[in-house]
Amino acid sequence: MKRWLMILLLAIPGLAGAQPLLEFRNDLAFRETTVNAFASQVYHDRIKRLAAAGRLDRDHALLERIRGLMARLRPAAQYERPAAKRIAWEVHICRKCDENASAMAGGKLLVGEAFIKSISPSDDELAYLLAHEMAHVIAEHTREFATTARYFVGMGMKRDYADIQHELNESIGLQLRMAPLYKQQELEADYIGFILGARAGFEPTAMLSLLRKLHSDGPSLLDSHPSAERRLKQAQTMLEAAERLRSRGIPSAARAPRASE
Repeated sequence: MKRWLMILLLAIPGLAGAQPLLEFRNDLAFRETTVNAFASQVYHDRIKRLAAAGRLDRDHALLERIRGLMARLRPAAQYERPAAKRIAWEVHICRKCDENASAMAGGKLLVGEAFIKSISPSDDELAYLLAHEMAHVIAEHTREFATTARYFVGMGMKRDYADIQHELNESIGLQLRMAPLYKQQELEADYIGFILGARAGFEPTAMLSLLRKLHSDGPSLLDSHPSAERRLKQAQTMLEAAERLRSRGIPSAARAPRASE
């Protein structure tokens, strides 16, 4: 992705409101349907276990709050990447599940109640948290990760997606070798999420306050992420442009009607 395309376009009056700002890779290996189907199976297996244990979707008010924010973010995602219209977004919350917030290929999100309680986010902060997770999905980071992993495993170019994913899940050595890409994807999700949230009308300063909360209140979330200082520096660099983007929003002709989850 051309990371600084947003900054350049916003420097030219009128351009940013007239066209999408993001570009995405189109050279990824494995079929999108294969990756999404694999993720859906893993996700729904976990959802079923959580439901059976009585730990799924217990806080209805929080769940509806999250779904409402995602409904506001979806048009921004679709504007920046029209293919996102095909995504069947699904989100659940869980209790006592050792989860912060995560997204799987195909638009499957899971958010931990305890994590949200620990950071007490405003609606704008929570929106940027969700936008970060949605960014992983529209950038196809799971598929990108597996594409790159082929170069670090034996006979990688001849192995299918399930085999590569199993290797990623089981090999600590491979995970360590892939760590630089993981951190790069986290920064990219911050970058994309900032654009999505601003386009959807959320206050950009909330992105900075969210990152500060994650740094002070949830260090375990950042252990495998880029440093808090690096994430904040990127957000601060983007802040002025995001404020201007928020004021322009999504062109009315491109707005999709809001839909419930």
